[in-house]
Amino acid sequence: MPATSKTVRRQHQPMKNIIILLAFHFSIICFGQTNKLPVPSKSFLEQIHIKDNADLIYLSKYLGKKSEKTLERFDESKQVCSAEYKFGTGIILTQNFCSESGNNVKIVFPFYPKSEIVKYVEWLFKTNENDWNNDKTRYQPKEDGNPGCYLQIKTFKEKTVLEYYCGC
Repeated sequence: MPATSKTVRRQHQPMKNIIILLAFHFSIICFGQTNKLPVPSKSFLEQIHIKDNADLIYLSKYLGKKSEKTLERFDESKQVCSAEYKFGTGIILTQNFCSESGNNVKIVFPFYPKSEIVKYVEWLFKTNENDWNNDKTRYQPKEDGNPGCYLQIKTFKEKTVLEYYCGC
């Protein structure tokens, strides 16, 4: 018995539904992706709270360091003073402590909302000496110009960037 056009359409309907479903899931994964940072344990936060490289320790432990690239060394000792680190979920941390006055850090969080970066700042940098501005894009000493850490969150379409300087 020859296939009618209705029979052919019915035979291809399940395949068409599968293709539409796969395309829908692909668009959600690719275009609606937002990441969440792993919540550190209280004991972990207590151990790293006073360390200069708390962010590097946190990201390595909870997201896994994928690569490390030396950007600059001190002239005399040849020790690394600036480096770039890549972590799971595409996070990139660039650190420069070549200056005697302090260190500069930039962390790019792809597909992370600002709210996750605010939590990150509060986990690793919270002090009684610092305050947030009204829209939680700056976290710095209450008295502007005082020594400490000055953090700024910048949001873009596909990434959120945390930049900070700690020093005197």
